[in-house]
Amino acid sequence: MKKIFIIFFIFFIFTPIIGLLFNIQDGLENTEKRNMPQFPKFSNLNSFIDDFLEYYENNFGFRYSLMKFASNFKIKLFKTYPKNIDLKVLKGKDGWLFYKLGNETEDFEGRVLFSDAMLNRIKQNCNNRIKNLAPAKFYILVPPDKTVIYSEFLPDSILAKENMQKSRINQLLGENVEIIYPKDVILENKNHELLYYKTDTHWTYYGAYFGYLELMNQISLDFSVKALKFSSFVKQEYEFYNPDLANIINIGTRQSEKSYKYECTENVEKSNLKVVIFGDSFLEYLEPYLKCTFKDIKIVYSNTIDANLVKNFKPNIVILEIVQRNIRQLEIKDKI
Repeated sequence: MKKIFIIFFIFFIFTPIIGLLFNIQDGLENTEKRNMPQFPKFSNLNSFIDDFLEYYENNFGFRYSLMKFASNFKIKLFKTYPKNIDLKVLKGKDGWLFYKLGNETEDFEGRVLFSDAMLNRIKQNCNNRIKNLAPAKFYILVPPDKTVIYSEFLPDSILAKENMQKSRINQLLGENVEIIYPKDVILENKNHELLYYKTDTHWTYYGAYFGYLELMNQISLDFSVKALKFSSFVKQEYEFYNPDLANIINIGTRQSEKSYKYECTENVEKSNLKVVIFGDSFLEYLEPYLKCTFKDIKIVYSNTIDANLVKNFKPNIVILEIVQRNIRQLEIKDKI
């Protein structure tokens, strides 16, 4: 038994080197979407050693399998995630995962308030946008964080500290910054399908519908257009592959969740209003509803507004979508 253990240990130690010498990779380089360091050129010994260590760390053989083994070993043996994962993912109850970056949990606990100076900069930037984008009407849509909608699945240690009255979104709303925040309508519809994915940071297409509904209710106060009813869409089951939080934990292992998409029926009458919407990855789930509502719409994945695009497109409506945890980006000035 001792000999078998020694042989296994030696094999485990030399496997990365063998893989490096024969350029054996096993998939992680395709999932990380980053440029791997190249083999360094020799200029002097000290810099060469530093560069080689970086090269080896990113290119050793069987990197994906070994990192996955180490990750799963720590999860199963110590019931915790590797350190770099702990910084990004919060393990909740009943298999729910939450995103820890972007101060999402700290905001839930009311610990990252905007300074008065930051509040003033955001208010000024929003007022400037209203003025500069005229005659187009400007709207800001802020999808709630997953921690807000499914807080019951947060660890008790986080839930006990909840102080949403001191959240940054409440600061902005208290300063009368014109923001569409569909928290209430989303919470009212928790008894049907999942509104956010269990192992991903985003809302589902079902959850996004209620964000669309709140957005359209606000737009309808200024224009003759109404939100499409849910019956206007055809429900389709689909496999949601690679949920981001599950991928972080499993370091590249392909994961999935069962979910639903919605496509509009052919007899939907679309509005002639011209619309441009800028936004982050949450915007993807709004697309089917917006495209079914407006004939002429531009969808731009950017957290800043391109003033030249707006000027050339001449829309009736400009929308900026930005998820709650990133609302400090409302301070960022538009591209001119």
